[in-house]
Amino acid sequence: MNHHALVRAFDNSRASDVKENPRLRWHFGIRLLHWLTVVALAAQIAIALRPMDRPGMATMNWLPFHMSVGVTILAVIVLRLCWRIFTRAPVRQTPRFMRFATVFFHMFLYVAILAVLITGWLGYRPMPFMPPARLFGNLPVPLAPSVGTLSARGFALIHAKLVWVLLGLTAVHILAAMVHFVLLRDGVMRSMFFSRSNIDSRE
Repeated sequence: MNHHALVRAFDNSRASDVKENPRLRWHFGIRLLHWLTVVALAAQIAIALRPMDRPGMATMNWLPFHMSVGVTILAVIVLRLCWRIFTRAPVRQTPRFMRFATVFFHMFLYVAILAVLITGWLGYRPMPFMPPARLFGNLPVPLAPSVGTLSARGFALIHAKLVWVLLGLTAVHILAAMVHFVLLRDGVMRSMFFSRSNIDSRE
């Protein structure tokens, strides 16, 4: 048996372990909320960097949808954190420092997402003579209270800078996932997949 066959057999063995032992995979609800967060964040950033970044009234026209997606992300994040409290993490033999780094990074990522959402709300002020934005076309967006001496415009600028911080953290997160999937092959990525075909597709 050559080297590639041994690697394939080892990977198949790990994939089989993940399928047969549910404790090696995240709860279905956690996986679903994770990928919903990914899709919503990708859509939000695409909207912010493309149609909302055009001159004229493009920003105001897209603002209600942008804020609606933001509220959706906030709800998903809160639900995910609450669900996580009552859900055990997959059992995996990993070094303590790696577990600590993973927990710390995910906490930092959550804080960054929440900071982007909150500063976006604090930076919202409807333009004069324009109706306020409505969430999902129905619910009026409540105005954020004044915080310290920083104006709404100041929060909007912080919001824009935090978006780039979040993009950087997201890039690190994706890179780490690829390291687990390609180099370490420790089942971390498989624990977030849904279907059997996803687990077995890698040879």
